[in-house]
Amino acid sequence: MSGANPSPLSEDATRFRALVDLSPDILSIVDSEGHLVFNSAAAWQTHGYRAEDLQGRDTFKLIHPDDRAAVEAEFATLLAHPEQWVRVRYRYRNADDSYTWMEAAGRNELANPALRGVITISRDISAQIAAEQALRDSEQRFRMLFAANPQPIIIFDLETLRCVEVNATALQLYGYSRDEFLRLIADDALSPSERPHAAQAFELLRAGRISGKVDHIWKHLTKDGREIDVEVTAQRIEWKGRLSCIALIHDVTEQVKLQHKLEQTQKLDSLGLLAGGVAHDFNNLLTAIIGHASLVAEDLPEGSAAHGSMHLLQETAHRAADLCRQMLAYSGRGRFAVRTIELSGFVRDTAELLKSTVPKNIALQLDLAADLPPIEGDTAQLQQVAMNLVVNAADALGDAGGAIRLATRLVHADRALFETMYLAPQLTEGDYVVLQVSDTGCGMSPETAAKVFDPFFSTKFTGRGLGLAAVLGIVRGHHGAIKVESTPGKGSTFTLLFPASVKAPAAHPAAADAASPRPSRATTVLVVDDEDCVRRTVQAMLRRNDIQVLLAEDGQAGLELYAARHGEIDAVLLDLTMPKLDGIEALGQMLAIDPAARILLMSGFDENTETARYGNLGQKGFVQKPFTIQSLLDKIRRALG
Repeated sequence: MSGANPSPLSEDATRFRALVDLSPDILSIVDSEGHLVFNSAAAWQTHGYRAEDLQGRDTFKLIHPDDRAAVEAEFATLLAHPEQWVRVRYRYRNADDSYTWMEAAGRNELANPALRGVITISRDISAQIAAEQALRDSEQRFRMLFAANPQPIIIFDLETLRCVEVNATALQLYGYSRDEFLRLIADDALSPSERPHAAQAFELLRAGRISGKVDHIWKHLTKDGREIDVEVTAQRIEWKGRLSCIALIHDVTEQVKLQHKLEQTQKLDSLGLLAGGVAHDFNNLLTAIIGHASLVAEDLPEGSAAHGSMHLLQETAHRAADLCRQMLAYSGRGRFAVRTIELSGFVRDTAELLKSTVPKNIALQLDLAADLPPIEGDTAQLQQVAMNLVVNAADALGDAGGAIRLATRLVHADRALFETMYLAPQLTEGDYVVLQVSDTGCGMSPETAAKVFDPFFSTKFTGRGLGLAAVLGIVRGHHGAIKVESTPGKGSTFTLLFPASVKAPAAHPAAADAASPRPSRATTVLVVDDEDCVRRTVQAMLRRNDIQVLLAEDGQAGLELYAARHGEIDAVLLDLTMPKLDGIEALGQMLAIDPAARILLMSGFDENTETARYGNLGQKGFVQKPFTIQSLLDKIRRALG
């Protein structure tokens, strides 16, 4: 009736319709066949349909074919169980034929006379689906990068330190199965010495104060107890809701070994250079001491107290010269009289000499291979090697006694063997003859074994000389290598490699010739040396033997003097190491003045080493400092022919 007030029921319907149309969610009613009875205004905003466009249509036909079966199954569940709510996700076709991801909740209200349909509330979840897909893609990429990464990666919980994830490369490095690794805590992979340092690092990680490469080389343990060196790059992350750490592991074991060998080589080279330089300078001083002592001794009556004192002085100086020879041996510039040697026979003969130096409670055992190829070496130096090693082994055995075993054999040395030895980086692979000296003594800790070749290092009383350091130098001079193996309480083994030679072993050298006579005619000798004490000593020695002497304080002065007076100079004693003009340069220029010049080189270094270094440049001989009067006269006699 016109003008009549609306009923309360119509007002409620109007109010309900207004609320439904304001909702961003789509409110729909479908009948038991799935035909749309009602759609709220949000359907236009979401899908582009007007209400009349969908009225009476089969809503299932608007669902993506791949999702339709699942939606129909849930709808059937609603029809069978009116008391339930169901929730389903699907793609719904829009008016422009594109699809939108929807999530709908439905309830069966067919029995409700006010509704008589299935009520659904649906909303656009495209953004959520995209975010979930992006997360899945991100997780998949992470899994791919994590699993396939060639660098070992470990994730552990920062509170419990329990390992929660590990990749295949880490399993391979540490030797565990995945199940075994995930039962470990981070401390289990650490060497015990590292755990205090690691505890501090864990605290810094929890506080967020470590991010990136940790400035430390860590000692880690593998399943079989092997210790490896690793670098760690660490980052605090959240893993499954827990504060965790992702650690990238870089195995640097081989790099650390190479660095250690490089440092050892550099240290040996530096110490060798120092030892060689000291020995050279000391030999200059000993030249003056031994020379003047011999001159004074000639003037003193035999049997007098002064003569005895001078004899003791000479003996002491010669002992100092022996120490210089040890220092030169350590530097690799020792005196070598090289010959071919059959090592097994050499060791057998040397062992006979060594028996008198070992206590009675120590047995010398020989295990010598037959038919070994020879080596090239200096018998005196190699005897010193054997003596030093046997004395060292005897000291390790002490009063308890035991056995020292000397063995020889042939090996084919490769890079793997060289990696375990001193002096080996520059050696070439091939056949090497082995000398091995082992004992059953007290052994050494790893820290002690690492220092045994350091000059003057000793676990015994001081004053024992260079000892094993000289052994190292002699082996280096023979182009060999050496390895030390020792366990506390179980003894030590020294393994030495010498290059095999193709030459036949030489016979033992004949006895030295008797003392050479003095030159029979008056001669004039030019002495060129920058050490005043050496010049004055040589001058006194030669004048005592009726030889005229000219002196020059350096190479330049010696060259000028020789140029002015070479017609009256019969021989030249020329030091190698001098300022302004060294011995080699002076030698060349003197020979240019007179190609027949009789020039003898002098040095505190070894003749063989210096000759190998410079070759024969026309010199008529070499005088090794320190020297005696007789040895100097012999060298001059030979130069004069």
